[in-house]
Amino acid sequence: MKFFVAVYEEGSFSAAAVRVNATQSGLSMHVRELEKRYDVVFFHRSSTGVEPTETGRQFYKVAISVLNASAVAEDKLRELSGVLSDHITLGLMPAFARAVLGPTLLRFAREHKHVRVSVQEAYSGQLSQDVAEGKLDFAVVPFYNSELDLNSTTMGVDQECLATSAQTSLVLGSEVALSELPPLRMILPTKGNARRPRIEHYLSVNGVEIEETMELDTMLGTLDLVANSDWVSILPAVLSPPDKDGRKRLFTPLANPPLTVEYMRITHKARPLSRAAQAFADVLQEELNNVLEADPLSAR
Repeated sequence: MKFFVAVYEEGSFSAAAVRVNATQSGLSMHVRELEKRYDVVFFHRSSTGVEPTETGRQFYKVAISVLNASAVAEDKLRELSGVLSDHITLGLMPAFARAVLGPTLLRFAREHKHVRVSVQEAYSGQLSQDVAEGKLDFAVVPFYNSELDLNSTTMGVDQECLATSAQTSLVLGSEVALSELPPLRMILPTKGNARRPRIEHYLSVNGVEIEETMELDTMLGTLDLVANSDWVSILPAVLSPPDKDGRKRLFTPLANPPLTVEYMRITHKARPLSRAAQAFADVLQEELNNVLEADPLSAR
C-alpha cells in the first residue's frame, strides 16, 4: 500500500522509488503483483509517467485510510509503552531557523530524548510540495499553494521590519515610514519567492523611493550585506532577537502603514500528525509565541 500510494502521489515509478528508498524495478514489481492478485489495473503507464485509473483513484482513498489507521495504532502503542519515540521530519523557512529553531530543539531534546528530529530549511513553495508528497510531517510557511491537498493552522502574525546596518545614516525611531526616507538601496527576494510580490506591492502603493535593487534568496547573505553596507531589506521580526543589542544590525518595525506576515503550519490532509510530531509542533508554537510577543526594535 505504501508503494502504491507513493506511485499515485508522485505520478511516476522513478520518483516514487526515491521517496520510499526502493529500487524502481522492485517497486514496480510489488505494484504489479497487487494488480495481478486482484485482477485490476491501477495505472495507465506511459513514457512520461503514470495516470491513475478509476480503480486506482478509488483504491487510493482506501489505502490512505488504512495507512493512517496503521500510523494511529503504532502511535498508540508508543503511548502505551510510556516512552515517546519516533523519527519526525519537518520543514522551516529560513527566518525560523535563526531565532526559533535552536530553543525549540534544545527544549524538545530534554523532554523527549527518544525522538529523532530531522529539519529541512527551504522556502514556502518547496516546503509545501514536500508536505504534499509526504516527505515532511509538517512545515511552517507564510504562504502555500492552496491547490495542494493540505491543511493549515495559523501559528501567529508577525510584523515586517526595515533591517539596516547599525551604522546607518537613516533617521529611525521606534518605527519607520519608508515613504519618508530618502531613496533606498533595497535587497529583495527573487521573483520566484512568495514574499516578493507582497513587498513590491507595499513599496509601490506607499510611494517608497528605491534607488537600486538587488535580488537575494539567502537569508545569511542578506543579513551579512545589511550589516556591512548601506543596503537595507524588509525582514520579519522573527529574525530580530539575535540583533537586540543593535551592534551589527537594526530592526525597525514598518509603520504608516504596517506590514504583517502570517505563519501557518501545514500538514497533509490525509496524514494526521503523530504524537511526537504534535509534541514538537507544540514546543515550536510556544517558542514562536515568545518571539512574537517581544518588541523587535533593536537597541539604538
